[in-house]
Amino acid sequence: MMKSFCSSIGGLFLIGLLSFTSCDPPTPIQWPEIPVETVKPYFNEAAEIQTIDTSYYQIKDAKGEVLGTLLYSMPYSATVHGYNGITPLLITLDADNRITNVVLMDHRETPRFAQRVEESGLFQAWVGLSVDEALSKDVDAVSGATYTSNGVKNSLTVRLQAYQRQLTKDYSTQKPTLWQRLFGK
Repeated sequence: MMKSFCSSIGGLFLIGLLSFTSCDPPTPIQWPEIPVETVKPYFNEAAEIQTIDTSYYQIKDAKGEVLGTLLYSMPYSATVHGYNGITPLLITLDADNRITNVVLMDHRETPRFAQRVEESGLFQAWVGLSVDEALSKDVDAVSGATYTSNGVKNSLTVRLQAYQRQLTKDYSTQKPTLWQRLFGK
């Protein structure tokens, strides 16, 4: 399910980029909402997903209480590479801003290297940590999958640093960005 969701998002990025190359002005499209079912494995009481900013979502229960945050490392980690390309991550945080999951999303890493990284417990190294703690934690690369594990570590770092910057923004008074105007957010 996550792979098809990621493919859909990638396709929308491509459509948006192609609209810039046409002779006509780009037609704004509505950015798709993330289906609540997609986040249920991470937030089982999820009833609402609120888009805060690019790749930054608050997950709420039926009463409107914040359950946590869902972050995608892309587009922030677009220049971070493992062995065979980018290492995009899904990162979830609880209501106290502590990491609950780090998941390697659709990628082109060699399957045995990605599996070695997953089996090593690398993704678990950050679970339970605050954003600041995760950024200051020195996590060793996985022997035999160094490029892939370094890609994961660097993707996480880049995304969490961007998240820290996002937390200091006041979105209620901010003018919409070009991205938000184009995609209706």
